[in-house]
Amino acid sequence: MRTRNLLGLGAIVLLTACGGGSTAMPLTIVPTPTPTPTPSPTPTPAPTPGPKPTQPTIVSEFSFANDSNGFQAGFADYTPGQEGAVAFVAGPERLPSPLANLSGYAVSAANPSGDVFTYIWKLVTGLAPNTSYQVTFSVHFATNAVPGCPGGPGENVWVKAGAVAAAPAQVTQNGRVTVNFDKGNQGTGGANLTVLGNFAQGTAAGTCAAPLYAERTLSSGSVVPTVVSNANGQAWIVIGLDSGFAGTTKIYYLDGAATFSPSTS
Repeated sequence: MRTRNLLGLGAIVLLTACGGGSTAMPLTIVPTPTPTPTPSPTPTPAPTPGPKPTQPTIVSEFSFANDSNGFQAGFADYTPGQEGAVAFVAGPERLPSPLANLSGYAVSAANPSGDVFTYIWKLVTGLAPNTSYQVTFSVHFATNAVPGCPGGPGENVWVKAGAVAAAPAQVTQNGRVTVNFDKGNQGTGGANLTVLGNFAQGTAAGTCAAPLYAERTLSSGSVVPTVVSNANGQAWIVIGLDSGFAGTTKIYYLDGAATFSPSTS
């Protein structure tokens, strides 16, 4: 009997030790850790564009002491059929006395239309492509237009200069031969050419009846033409006489310069 009780007691102890009985052991729940978000990379800002590189100023100097220096000549503002009456002549020549020690590019024309425009032009290279330039001029020439003479052979002839993005050429419009650029008319400049001054001498050389040639230099004023170079970095400079004088006008171009300054506007 004692032995049986001891065996029963041992069974109870064994069950208790093995988790038997009605009291359950508490469960510990370990929470799943929240993943740390990966930060998005900060976008690299686009570089701020710097200022455009400044284009250099280009100076195209010219002289007719030895030859035509690559210039060509033409005339316009007349009615078709008047070519013979205009009697246009252009080319290098020695000047008459008292300037016989000089040579220049002579351009001569009569004015049957009352509005003849004579001009010379030359290609300029080395400009930045498709770039806007302001073009200023200094033109040294010889004139025999004594101031104050009848008909105004000096005061009614205007010296013009400018630059264009295409080669100058004659075109016929409304029954008149003109040019393919805007030069204005007589004493008024145009989009491509501006007035430097008139053809009259600064100081009279000779008389109205017996005029002599004298040197004169004209330069650009406050109105400066603008030209946009073509895709090849080229433009053409144009210098001319726009005449309202009824007679013949002959100019000797001696030398000068055209300055191409990049436009800031």
